[in-house]
Amino acid sequence: MTDPYRFSSTPADQGRRGDVTRKGRRAAFRGVLWTLLILGAAGNAVTSLGGFNALISLAFGLATVLCIVLLIVDHFRHRG
Repeated sequence: MTDPYRFSSTPADQGRRGDVTRKGRRAAFRGVLWTLLILGAAGNAVTSLGGFNALISLAFGLATVLCIVLLIVDHFRHRG
């Protein structure tokens, strides 16, 4: 018989909440990376074609490549 007034959960339930939290964090992390990737690629294109300083274009390009690498690492780390 279970106690409805008990605050602590069973060990079987503890893993489920953690998985949901981890999946939510991972989805948020991936969403941020995708947003930064798109912004970095757009910034790189604008600064390359707009005649801006090459260092600004390089910074956007490096940020874009970093986002790509982090997305690939995240994919291989959590594939299953």
